[in-house]
Amino acid sequence: MKLKVHLWYSPIWIIALRLHIVLSQTNRSLRPSTTTMRRFSTQNRYAEPESRSKDNQNNENEDSLGPITYLAHVFTGFVVSDSKKVPQGYISKEGNDIGSKVREDDWKEYLASQTGLMILVFLLILLFLLMPIFGLIYACCCARCPKNQRSTKGMRYCCGILLALLALLMLLFLILAIMAATQLNKNLKNLKATGCYPSKTRKSNEDYIFEKASDRMRHLYIINYDQIVKRIQSNLNHEPAIKNPNREPEVLAKTIEKLSVVLKEMRRITPVIQRIKIELLNARDLATQFRDALRGVKRDLMVFLTSDCTQEECQDFYRANEINMLDMGCLHYDSLPDLESLRASVQDVIDSKFISYPIRAVKQLRQVSRVLKDRMSDTLESIKKDLNKGAKELEKRYEASLKVLKRVVEEMKNDMPAVVKPNRGTRSTPVAALRRKLGSSWFGTTLGFIVPLMLVPLILLIGLLIALFNPKVGSWLLCAVLVVLFILFSVGFILALFYLLHGALMYHAFCSRKTPQPVDNKSINPNEFLPENVTIYRSMAMLRTAEILQSCVRNESLYNVLGLKKIYNPYGFRDDVMEDVLKSLEKMENTALPGGLEEIHPEADEAAKQLLSGNLSKYDIKDYTRHICLQLVPEPKPGPVNALSRKLESLANKMTPGVALKNQAIYLRAYQKHLGVPLQTIVQRLINRLKQMDRLISGGYGSFSRYLHHLLDKIKLGDDFLRQDNKKLTDGVARNISKLVKSGLNDYVRMVDEPIKGDTESCEPLTREEDAVMVEYADLCKRIVKPMNAIWFWLLVFSMLFLPAITCTHFLRCFLKSLNNYSEAPRVSFAEGNFVAPGILPGALPQCQCYRYLPVAAESSVDYLEGTEDYYYEDQAKRKRE
Repeated sequence: MKLKVHLWYSPIWIIALRLHIVLSQTNRSLRPSTTTMRRFSTQNRYAEPESRSKDNQNNENEDSLGPITYLAHVFTGFVVSDSKKVPQGYISKEGNDIGSKVREDDWKEYLASQTGLMILVFLLILLFLLMPIFGLIYACCCARCPKNQRSTKGMRYCCGILLALLALLMLLFLILAIMAATQLNKNLKNLKATGCYPSKTRKSNEDYIFEKASDRMRHLYIINYDQIVKRIQSNLNHEPAIKNPNREPEVLAKTIEKLSVVLKEMRRITPVIQRIKIELLNARDLATQFRDALRGVKRDLMVFLTSDCTQEECQDFYRANEINMLDMGCLHYDSLPDLESLRASVQDVIDSKFISYPIRAVKQLRQVSRVLKDRMSDTLESIKKDLNKGAKELEKRYEASLKVLKRVVEEMKNDMPAVVKPNRGTRSTPVAALRRKLGSSWFGTTLGFIVPLMLVPLILLIGLLIALFNPKVGSWLLCAVLVVLFILFSVGFILALFYLLHGALMYHAFCSRKTPQPVDNKSINPNEFLPENVTIYRSMAMLRTAEILQSCVRNESLYNVLGLKKIYNPYGFRDDVMEDVLKSLEKMENTALPGGLEEIHPEADEAAKQLLSGNLSKYDIKDYTRHICLQLVPEPKPGPVNALSRKLESLANKMTPGVALKNQAIYLRAYQKHLGVPLQTIVQRLINRLKQMDRLISGGYGSFSRYLHHLLDKIKLGDDFLRQDNKKLTDGVARNISKLVKSGLNDYVRMVDEPIKGDTESCEPLTREEDAVMVEYADLCKRIVKPMNAIWFWLLVFSMLFLPAITCTHFLRCFLKSLNNYSEAPRVSFAEGNFVAPGILPGALPQCQCYRYLPVAAESSVDYLEGTEDYYYEDQAKRKRE
């Protein structure tokens, strides 16, 4: 058995060994190391298109089934020989589809050109034809197991575990084949949906590289600079000291202007005083009458509550409500300050023309404010022109870099041999004929073949599981598995042969290595292509074509290879722009403030002293509001007249008799109605007039003196601001502007100084003569060829596992069948003991003589003993001799 298993496995180990050798040889080209780059020479300019496409495509387009398709791809490369060209008629004229002979399934010429592929196809067809014959021979000659075959427990478990592993591997390989078919179906649909490739496949590599490098440099230098300029201008516009350079003088001017309103409106005070005097005459008469009336009530209540009334409630009421204060409210207008003297003082202020001082202060501050604002506007406009000047300089250098780049690419192409390329305008949709040959239902048909094959490992696993519990049934089920294995063995080969032929052809057409061509390797001097109006601080290095192409093979960009950054000189550019900006700021600092400015505070202060020497300096609104108020009766005690009347009535109701208190309550109500209410109305109008007068005199500061000192303080602040040095006013703002502009330019230099490798387009396509066609081939190789080869590869490996599976299944079935000779016979009870069947006794034990037949006893648990062979080996041999 070990020899047979070894024979079955020997082809697989040979194939695995050869695969390992191929993998070790092709790993460098298919998966280039990050530390060892491909070496470029004048005799070998091309790497494999597959590896190039990997380097130039984004991660989004990476092959998602790389681990699944890798082995199949390598094995296909081992089988297919790419040293010979594909015979005519097998690939379309455009080179991106199958030809007419493939559509007609005429594979003779192609197989004749591929010896390895022809041998593999021959072996597969031979196995496909011989397997049914082997199945018939096995059924007729080898299906029966030897009768005397013995097996140990270890042999059965070893064979069962091996079969389980084979079943799991079969299941895994079928899943991999389904995944490859799913990916192929998805890729074919995507190709059918798009029908075209990116724009770079429609352009020559020179145009593509030039366009990408142009776009990248424009974004790197022009667009980034525009964004930096916008950010600088936004920061300047949002900086408070720059946005409002005249804020301090403007605030002072508005404050002084607001305060001077009081002086301007002093002419309105005289009419107000006249109205106050008229209202005061009417109020004085009512106040005198109301005060006298309250005094009479106070006297009567004092006599009654303190003398006539003997009850404690009367005296308590008198003290609690403070009746002795009844006539001490705001009814004494004789103590008011003289309004006529106040009016005369106001007229003196009007005649003094003091209003001219704040007006002059506001005028000077507004004049300086306009100068500061205009100067800042001119400075910002000048800085904007400086930044725009830098943008124009970048545009000029950008055009110069494009000219150098274009001429270098032209020189390189002149140094490389020309290749006649197909007309891109007439290229058809890729693999359109292949899709038509496969049909719309190819995916369902493929799954229809693969899904039944999954029954093989499933049935095998079920049979092994059942064999653990019932060896006899497991032996029958394994027999059924053998039948299924022989029947379905050829099903996988049908799909494998179809995809093998098409996958090998397409691998040969799209994935094989191309022939390199030499270059002349002449020298190129990029400095010769610079325009005359562009100077650079350091010359660009001279290069050879091979050196440039070698750098391109390493996925570098022409921007870095040619040193085009020297044309832009970002550090020197920043210094030039900052120099212009500093000149603009210096011009702002040298702009003088308007002449004719003078200090106003000394004169205003002297005039204010004269004004404050009169009666107006003693003015305080509290001197009037102290005597003119709405509290005609002191509060909170005795309180409002109506409330006091209700308290008197409440006290009168408790006393006997209480007529005197009720009469006083009636008197109080009458006085309040006829004297207090009219007086309160007049007093309210007086209070409003007094507030109006106070606003006109003091501006809400309570006194004219406080108002005037506050106005003088603001005028003095204005004089202090005007005395400041012009350089001191602008130095801080200039530093702030310079800091913002320099910070933005430093950010710009950081953007363009060290762009990462992924930010610049690789010039690797220049190393290919086939330009867009090579990219298209690499894409077809990855998206179509790899999944197609993975389908037949995993189906082939799955089918080859049938051979060891058949062998192991046969041996395990025989091992299980041999257990029938050792199966446990049922124990029977006889005379409260056990009778052991002779078949399960060890053969090494000595034989003994027993009863020929078991006696039939009533108490025996054996019902039927007749016709059975319950006797020992010697008796059986004796009966045979008879």
